[in-house]
This record gives sequence, structure tokens and C-alpha cells, in this order.
Amino acid sequence: MKYIQAALDNKAAATNMLYTYACPDDGVRVGDSVRVPFGSGNRSLAGVVFKVSDSTDIDPSKLKSVAGPAKPLLTEEDVYLCEEMKRRYLCRYTDAVRCFIPPGFRKLQDQLRIAEPGEAEEFLADPKSPRRQRELVEVLLRHGPALKSDLKRIFGIDYSVMAAAEKKGLVCRGTVEKKRRPHTAVLPDPEGFDGLTAEQEAAFREIRKAVQEQQYRGFLIHGVTGSGKTRLYMETVREVLRKGKSAIVLVPEISLTIQAIEKFRGEFDPELVAVLHSRLSEGERFDEWERIRRGEARIVLGARSAVFAPVRDLGVIVVDEEHESSYKADNPPKYDTREMAQVRARYNDAVLLMGSATPSVENYYRSETGELKRLELKKRYNEVRLPRVEVADMRLELQRGNRSVFSISLFRQIRESLEDHRQVILFLNRRGYASFVSCRNCGYVMTCPECGLSLTYHKSERAAVCHYCGRKFRIPPECPECRSRYIKEFGTGTEKIEELTRKLFPEAKVDRLDLDTTRQKGSAERILGAFKAKETDILIGTQLVAKGLDYDNVHLVGILAADISLHIPDHRAPENTFQLITQAGGRAGRGDLQGSVVVQTYSPDHYAVRCAARADYRQFYENEIRIRREMHYPPFGNVIVLTFLHEEEEKAQACGEEFAAILRERFPKLTGEDLLGPRPTHIPKIRGRYRYQVLIKYIDRDTEVFLGELDALRLRFAAEKHRGVSIGIDVNPYSMT
Repeated sequence: MKYIQAALDNKAAATNMLYTYACPDDGVRVGDSVRVPFGSGNRSLAGVVFKVSDSTDIDPSKLKSVAGPAKPLLTEEDVYLCEEMKRRYLCRYTDAVRCFIPPGFRKLQDQLRIAEPGEAEEFLADPKSPRRQRELVEVLLRHGPALKSDLKRIFGIDYSVMAAAEKKGLVCRGTVEKKRRPHTAVLPDPEGFDGLTAEQEAAFREIRKAVQEQQYRGFLIHGVTGSGKTRLYMETVREVLRKGKSAIVLVPEISLTIQAIEKFRGEFDPELVAVLHSRLSEGERFDEWERIRRGEARIVLGARSAVFAPVRDLGVIVVDEEHESSYKADNPPKYDTREMAQVRARYNDAVLLMGSATPSVENYYRSETGELKRLELKKRYNEVRLPRVEVADMRLELQRGNRSVFSISLFRQIRESLEDHRQVILFLNRRGYASFVSCRNCGYVMTCPECGLSLTYHKSERAAVCHYCGRKFRIPPECPECRSRYIKEFGTGTEKIEELTRKLFPEAKVDRLDLDTTRQKGSAERILGAFKAKETDILIGTQLVAKGLDYDNVHLVGILAADISLHIPDHRAPENTFQLITQAGGRAGRGDLQGSVVVQTYSPDHYAVRCAARADYRQFYENEIRIRREMHYPPFGNVIVLTFLHEEEEKAQACGEEFAAILRERFPKLTGEDLLGPRPTHIPKIRGRYRYQVLIKYIDRDTEVFLGELDALRLRFAAEKHRGVSIGIDVNPYSMT
């Protein structure tokens, strides 16, 4: 008899713990799936085994037994990672487990083959044989077994003909597994590689040594845009493959996966490359997952969730553009991909490569302290200088009578780029046509009744859309408040910029890359493919155009509102602004000529804007790290955000107040500056639930103990009088909304 501790697949917050059961199956292993009786009614629940022992401190007569044999599900490494996620992010066990369960399902297809070749030949020799059945037999004799769907699609043979031939015993049916391969339209794009530069060679020597020693080593590759960080990744992957090991390569956006597929399929056997991200169908994800698990694919490309891919013999994890906020999950389990990549790399004695032209302040600090080895690439691979950067003060533009969204300089440079047959990228981090819909007579603003937020106008949909819950509303012909007809849209988004650009530059071919234009499967590939083929002259977009795009004919990048992210209530706002300006500007001049960047802003004197314009990361870092140290922000402390949600505002607020009061009593070191709230969140209501927030800045070393206290207190609240209130805990979030 064995005794197990299992995490149960149950959503109730009060059951987020390990339960002990007796297990008659002596072969049970950590990671196995089991069915167990639960509760007074012995309801059957699925569970995952986290611990196995030969004895227990609990009276065995009081224990229930596992129902049925255990089945393999997770590896010991998977279980270890689940425990780390539970400890670090206070997530539910079941949410952590779901990160490792293969999505989708295996799909079988009907296949036909000749039953007896001799009988088939006799059938063909008989001139009275039905013509269509003869065609079917001839096809199968000539081509071998074939899918029924292919026989219908390629050869035009009806299913009724197949059924008749099967009934006669001429053909017999079987099943084969359908292979669903994503991004088949993305073709390999081999680079003309002439060898590593001196800077790259020096960096690669350090990395290669770590790979050969087969010990964990973490590197931060700080390279200017266009310095060849991807080449270092590929050479490291090549070295890892030589050692018989596998690689995970992470990119921050699904749209960037397309470029990574092109490059890696062009460099390695395409059959070795698998792709994982949330835009794949469940079937595609399942088949890729299985190829990885079986060891057929040894290079995994993907976005955030690919860090959990079931690779064998992991040798390296690459986190490209490691500064990106998209590496932090917004929904439970709210894990940080960079941290989980480090945990996996340590567990497997693998190498961790994190690269960026604008490293996160936290990781740059770790490279200063020696926790990460910093490797620097200060020159572009092709030796072309970084682009010229011009800061356009939009306050002066307004004073000069220019009310356009384009500064005079940006308009002139777009015209010159088009005349020189060079491409242009225009970046605005706000989608939609207009920011809000308002009445000029009384000031009424259209808001979402579920979320209380102003609605964004989308002209293509002729609707005002909530960007949080997705609900759509028609624009009323008159103001609901004062009945005036002066209700219209205000502000600017990428959709409006596209319309204005087409009017101002009618000879140019214009396209847009944002969340609205990439919803349909394959649309991102189409848009980026056209731009790469120089079929598009001007590409307009949100953050999707600011990250990782590498096209040699882009001469000009216009950043239309550089300070959109500067004034939001978030301690990372200056860092986000610096990164966006630098990254977006880095798309220019990656070919044979120096590029140009125009940064349009109403805050030209802010240090984030000034440092980005000069591409001076070090100066920005020194400014930022001083502020972080004074304010106890990461990396000098942890920011922990508690969110209390309920359909009734009073209950959400009351729960937050009681929770905060208990914390102040238990932890007297938390001063008024270290424990703030509860107060309504920046977005106070989403999907009909009010949201109150408590912010904690915790700088003591026993953070793990403190987090354990928070989790225990949350469980107590869930089981007592605040049962209806949902309490979320986010450790070091990348968004304070």
C-alpha cells in the first residue's frame, strides 16, 4: 500500500491544497493521474499525484482510497515546476497543472487500401465492372493506400462509390492519425551568413563553454538593435543539437513567431522545428506537443506558454526581447516566463540566454551583481550606424498651426522615403479609429455598462467597442443625455492613421498590423509577407510593428505619440516608454543605409524620451535604478497587488478593508507607504465586477513566508464571510490596471 498526496481538479479556492489518499497501486509515481472520491458524497474527481510515500502520519483507517489504477500524466520535472509556480505566484495547483497537460486531441482519418491485389486485378479485367469503382481500384493500385477525403478531393470519387467497393470486399478501411502542422505556408528563409563578427565571436565563446560544461549558466545579451542577437541564438542551438540536446526559443508576440519560423526552418531541418502558441488550433497544438514529447522535434519556437513544452534533454532556453511585459501572464497562473525559464534551465543544467536591446531594469541589475553574465554587442551586424533620431515637440507644432497627427518633419520624410522607394513604419500604441465618443454639447462620454470604461470607436465595424470585455455598441444619432446631435468620435487610433495616410499619400500601398487586423488565422503572415516582399510601402501598427521586425528596406520609422505609456499609474511607465521608442526606432536602417526615426511627443524633456533618442541605455538605467532604490520597487523589493472583485462594490471594498487591516496588525513593519489601499483600481469595473486593490511593497528577505501568510489569509476569507469575493494575488505585475 502506498500513500499519495494529490492536487485535485476543483475550482473552489478552499480546496487549493494537497489531499492524502491510500493507493493500492504500488506502481504509482509522482505526476500520475488518479481518480479519487471527494467530499461527503464521495464525488469522483481527477487528481495529480504530487507526493508518494510508504507511510503516513494520518490514521490509515480514516483515509479514502484511490479509485482505479494510476495513469502517467506529468513528469517529475513538471510537478516540480507546478510546486514552484504555486510557491512563487500563489496560484491554484489545478491552474499550474493545466500548463503541462497537452491541449486538443488525437484525430484519426479513414483510409482505404486494396483488400486482395489478385481479386482487384480480376475485377479490372472484367469489362462489366462499374466504371467509377474501376477508377477507385486503379487509383489505389497505382498510388497505394489513400485517405477517403483525398480520394474525394483529388480524384473526384464519391463516398457512395467507396462504400460499394468496400461492400464487395475490393477495398478495406483502416484509420491513420491526421498530422496537423501549423504555419505550413511560412517558408524557410536562409540567411546569407558570412561568419560571426568579432563581438559575436567573443560572446559565443562564453556561451559555447557553458554548453560544453553542461552546467546551468544564465546570460544577458545586451545588443543594440540589428547587432545579430538572433545569430547567437542559432549558433547556440546548433551547439546544443550537436550535444544531442533540445532547445526552447521564446519570442514575446505570436506575430514574431513567423519570423522566427522562417529563420530557424532556413537554418535547420524543418522537421526538427515545432511551434507552440495560443493562436494554433487545439489539434495543431496537440500534434506539435506530441512531436516534442516523442523527441521528433528538438527545437521549440513559441510565445509565453512554450516555456512548458515537454522537451527531452533540454540544453538551452532562449528568451528573446526579454524586457517585454507579455512574458508576464495576465490570467492565473500569473507566472513570469523569464523566472520559469530560469527554473527549468537550473533543473536541467541548461544554458539560459536572455537578449534585448533594452534589457529590463531587473535583469540588467542582476547582470551588475553577477547573477547573470552580461554579453554586449555594441555595433550593428552590417556596421551601418544606428538610425538618426529626431524628437518632434508637438507643442511647437501646434503653436505653428500644424494640427495634423504628422509633424512637418515626419510628413516630409515619409514623402522622401516613398520617392526613394524605401519603406516606412508608423507606430501608434492605440488601436481603433478614435479613442472615445463624446457629446460636444454636454460632455457625455459613451462607456461600457459592464466595465464603466470609455468605448473606442472602430469605423470598420461602425461600432463603439469595449477593449476589455469586447462588447460592441452602435453610435446613437443623438446624445442620450441632452438629445443634441453633436455626438462624435475624438482622439486617434491606428485605424484612423491608416485612413489619413491613404489620403495624404494616395500613391503609397498602405497596410495595418494590430490586434484588429490579425484576428483571422493567417492574417499576420499575409500582412508581414507583403511587407517583406516590398508590396507594402507604409506599415501602420501598434506594438506588433515595434518588436523584432527585421526588414532591410525600412528607412523611416515614425513614432506618433511616444508618451502614451509615459503617464499611466505604473512604476514601469518610464521603462516601457524608453523600450518602445528604442525598439520601434530600431526597425529603421537595418539594410545598407542609415535609417531615420521621428519621435513625436508632448514630453520631449522627460529622461526616458531623451535617453531613448540618444540610444543611451546606461544613462536611462542609472536614472531609473536610483528611483527604484529610493521607492523600494523591483529589484529592491517586491510589489504585491491584491485585487478584490465582486458584483456589489460595497462588498469588494469591505473585503479589501478587512484584509488590509489584518495585514497591518500582523506585519507592523508595513508602514503607510508600504501598504496602500484598498482603493478602486485604475479600471474600477470589468465584466460587471467592481475591483478594489491593495498594493504592498515588501522589502524583507522572508518574502516566501509573507506570501504563504497571504495565501493562508485568502483561503480563510474564501471559507468565511467573504466567500462571494474573488481575491487575486499578483506578484510583481507588469500592469497595475
